[in-house]
Amino acid sequence: MLSYRNICSIVFFLTIGYACFSQNQIKADSIKSDIDKGILSPSQELEAYYWLSTYTSAPDEKLQYGEQLLELAEEANSLEYRIKAYCKIGIAHRFMGNLDRALEYLFKSADEADGKLQFKTFLAEVYNEISTCYTQNGDSENALYYGSKTIEMLRNTNKRQQLAISLLNTGYDYYLIENYDSAMAYYNESEPILEAIGMEIGIAYIIGNRALVHWKLGDLDKAKEDLFKAIEMLEPMGDQFGMADYYNQLGNIYLEENAEDDAIQYTMTGLDLAKEAGLKEQVRDASYLLYQLHLKRGNLAEAIKYQTQYYAYKDSIQNLETTQRLGDLRTEYEVGRKQAEVDLLLQQKRNNRIIMITGGVLLIAFICLVIIVYSYFKSKNRLSKLLERQKDDLIDLNQTKDKFFSIISHDLRGPVNTLNGLVTVSQLYLTEGKGDQVKGMVDKMSESVDRLTKLLDTLLNWALQQRGHFPYVPEKLDLGELVKDVIEMFRDTAISKNIELEFQTDEPYTLKADKNTTSTILRNLVNNAIKFTNTGGNVKISAKSDEDKKFCIITVSDNGVGIPKEKLDGLFNLDESISTKGTLGETGLGLGLQLVCEFVSMNKGKIHAESEEGKGTTFTIMLPLTPS
Repeated sequence: MLSYRNICSIVFFLTIGYACFSQNQIKADSIKSDIDKGILSPSQELEAYYWLSTYTSAPDEKLQYGEQLLELAEEANSLEYRIKAYCKIGIAHRFMGNLDRALEYLFKSADEADGKLQFKTFLAEVYNEISTCYTQNGDSENALYYGSKTIEMLRNTNKRQQLAISLLNTGYDYYLIENYDSAMAYYNESEPILEAIGMEIGIAYIIGNRALVHWKLGDLDKAKEDLFKAIEMLEPMGDQFGMADYYNQLGNIYLEENAEDDAIQYTMTGLDLAKEAGLKEQVRDASYLLYQLHLKRGNLAEAIKYQTQYYAYKDSIQNLETTQRLGDLRTEYEVGRKQAEVDLLLQQKRNNRIIMITGGVLLIAFICLVIIVYSYFKSKNRLSKLLERQKDDLIDLNQTKDKFFSIISHDLRGPVNTLNGLVTVSQLYLTEGKGDQVKGMVDKMSESVDRLTKLLDTLLNWALQQRGHFPYVPEKLDLGELVKDVIEMFRDTAISKNIELEFQTDEPYTLKADKNTTSTILRNLVNNAIKFTNTGGNVKISAKSDEDKKFCIITVSDNGVGIPKEKLDGLFNLDESISTKGTLGETGLGLGLQLVCEFVSMNKGKIHAESEEGKGTTFTIMLPLTPS
């Protein structure tokens, strides 16, 4: 009988990076071959998929094998492999940058493993992965919380490799919050363990991370020496994560020494490694450093190029909704654990009461108990119904809040980024003594602030009108004025991508619709058109009436990347939330078209989309005209 427990040793990925070892991929290929031959029993197949999801180096394959493991575990009703599958799926999502999905599955794994002695060591691994997710999202408080729980659980076990890695990662979290003494203490505790087990890649990270502390404490020469040593150790292992990160840190140090040529050289090396390995965080950091370097040298075009790349990757890694969601996941998990403990205590208390009453009461007492129990359940039933109604109301309020936050995030991001770019260019002109060119920038900033203030006032007033749903107040609306405001809002964004933005109509039209939701419809459609149109393209807004003069037919068309045919049918599905990156890596929250569909329906209109990949997309909406 083939047993993978006898031929496989546990592999833990360093949670601060991707550790890509060719021998692991060889093992993964061997296991896949055994699965394909169909020679494994059901229990062996479960174990094989677990190790396959562990050894494979590609994140998308990790996700695929983890999901297959979960499906097999559900069929076999195996708690052990269901817990392991949740963990592996979470790790795959973390490698892919989907931190909210990663934590969702990791907390599922932790919830089912918690309190079960046989999974205590595995629970430590899950907590370690949860800590890493928070580290990647810049949430040091939660990262340290779960990192400390991991170390506490591992100190009394023989899992020295896991303990060393957890100490290393916790030291890095203390470095991020500038607690350098604690960082060094954890590195010093981790190093002898790594040396004893011969884990070269861990020792390389100890050297590299200590170098960062030396840098922050002012010893730049020691920092550079150790960073080069760490890179030299990581190179034969193929660890692109560590090399990319450390090359970026060298760029920072040389920038601090005003050695701009060396700073650009090492940062570009880090950027190339990060892009090759698909490391979003390292691409983001390298882009921001190159933006600073070129801005300092007065290379405005290059500075703007890397600034744009920085914002694109920054938005794709972290936004307000993601941060709130990650925090909520910890709260849900901790509250769930406490509630389970309370429920257990309450159950024990009820059982003890029943035993005492059963042993000592007489018939009359028993009758009284029956009456009390009856009254209790009757009251509980009424309370349950009341709580259920309140729960439904809260769900409606929460859904409305989520949609409104998505509108605010969606509508404010463009004007704020435009204003930031104008401020950066103005600062460059002032630094170069080109004061006469600053006036034009100030005028543009004033216009951008006016548009942003007007939009913010509108959104806040709209928010004050909400009572658990979006208010619908139909009135006479001048379509030309609405479109003009939208074009003004996205004019600078279109210019930055060299996109022609125009409005065509054969006559003025007056709509009978709600102003706020109609404006949101137009803003979303125009923003999406610009987002998915390549540089040098065009976006056209046009309007005409139908034959009966009852509806205005408004189209927003572009010659951008288009939408795959298989996605068109579910484009307005309110049960799904899908966000697709724009042509420059722009991201959103995935709710824009869902809200458009909902708001068009609210205004008694219709919406339709046509698209062809590579040729563009046209959205057509019909909204009621004001009766003549």
